[in-house]
Amino acid sequence: MFLLAPAVAACSFSVSSGGPDYEKLESAIADELNASYEPIGRQVDSVDCPRLKDTPKSGDTFICKADLSGNPVRVQVTVTDDKNNVDFATMDTAYDLSNLSQQLAKEISADRGFAVTVTCGEGVKVVEAGKSFECTAADRRGDTRPVKVTAGGVDTSDRWELVGVDDE
Repeated sequence: MFLLAPAVAACSFSVSSGGPDYEKLESAIADELNASYEPIGRQVDSVDCPRLKDTPKSGDTFICKADLSGNPVRVQVTVTDDKNNVDFATMDTAYDLSNLSQQLAKEISADRGFAVTVTCGEGVKVVEAGKSFECTAADRRGDTRPVKVTAGGVDTSDRWELVGVDDE
């Protein structure tokens, strides 16, 4: 099953000719991430891009890191031409665990036809795209099952599945 909106970002941006303006790039990444993270009520604390010794060429990539409530979020920057235009996209998905618990409870309840509660924890969790983590679903009798959540990316949706449950 698929989750609704994952908190990831992708964007194209013109940095400057004659070499990248790293502060402008960091600001653009922060703005895009903050817009992306608005649904989970979070904003990045900072973005740090490495200062390259040589002027990047078309096709070069480097990784910037954003700080989201003490969690690093990696952002891959790709230089798209010799005028230092770039595309950037997050490599990680950010979750507000309380919101995720509520969303999963609704989706699993609708899927199964009876009410469940889901516990994923508290705070923010940042997960590499394609990697998984577990939450716990419980029915009204107290029976529990793990819920495997797999982080999507910019072009893919997050997914969840109840572990140890045979679908009929």
